[in-house]
Amino acid sequence: MGRSYIVEDAVEGYLSKLCEQQAGSITGLLIGQSSTQRDFVVTATRTPQKEESAAAAGNSPDKEWVIEHARQVSRMLPGGLSVLGVFIITDTDSKDTLTTVRQLVFAVENLISSEHLWNPADDDVTDCVTLHVNPKTRKTFCRTFDVKDPKSMAKPADWKYQSGVCSSWSMVSCCINVDMLVPLPDNRTGTESMDTSLKEELKVWAHQLESGVCLIDGKKLAEDTELTGGQVDDQRLTDVVQRCGGSVSIRGAIHSRAYLHSNKPKVKLAEKLLKRDVVSTVATRVQMLLEELLTSEEESKGSSKVKRQTGTHTHVRKLTSLLH
Repeated sequence: MGRSYIVEDAVEGYLSKLCEQQAGSITGLLIGQSSTQRDFVVTATRTPQKEESAAAAGNSPDKEWVIEHARQVSRMLPGGLSVLGVFIITDTDSKDTLTTVRQLVFAVENLISSEHLWNPADDDVTDCVTLHVNPKTRKTFCRTFDVKDPKSMAKPADWKYQSGVCSSWSMVSCCINVDMLVPLPDNRTGTESMDTSLKEELKVWAHQLESGVCLIDGKKLAEDTELTGGQVDDQRLTDVVQRCGGSVSIRGAIHSRAYLHSNKPKVKLAEKLLKRDVVSTVATRVQMLLEELLTSEEESKGSSKVKRQTGTHTHVRKLTSLLH
């Protein structure tokens, strides 16, 4: 038996409207939350059409454009929500469309997962969904692929619409202060070397956060029950002094929230989703800063170069979460 997808009614209405206005193929993303037993789709969003390709797009979706859209959407999602897969609206035969959606869902997942700084959990779902909607007959074809298996074949899945899918979901939130100082190498050549240094340091920080203690309402709870005693060890580490060619300071308050598909969520799920949202938020802000610097460098080539501070500290920026 394939996976079961419980889909918000509004998604059906959204796809129907796209079927009415469609000219050529339309692609988009399916957003929701996965669980070991079934998945929940709460919304869908179409891939914006590129103006220069509006007339020449035909039935062949621009894979790179779809991937970039998925990357931007994934960065904006709150904790607990993720891109579960892709949809395509086309009157092309479902067998012919299968290859296209398979390529899209693998490419999307590979890019999104490449930006994750956390270690995969044993209960993480590796199946991603593809939905093909025929705009003429309104018939849907739902299939899943195990994106961690390059040879994965399509598996049929159950697609059911339901009202109020997320009406009973719980929400947990937290605030964490971030203060990191990332050393840069003496022989750095530009933004690329800074990118490498930042990513390595963020990975270390993310792993520390993963293994950190999470208090729920001020209490340390087990996965299903409350602990009755014991105190958390207070461990302090001495700062390592090292020679470097500069540094980047990352400071700010991250306000994180995560949505849980059950009205009686387990502590394990709440902790995992909150920590991942914190890591994702910080990583996204840092990446946006690097992209801004890289764009500035490219624009300055051939003209006056952008002045940089090359002393002990470089590019001290305050990163504060604006998303949550």
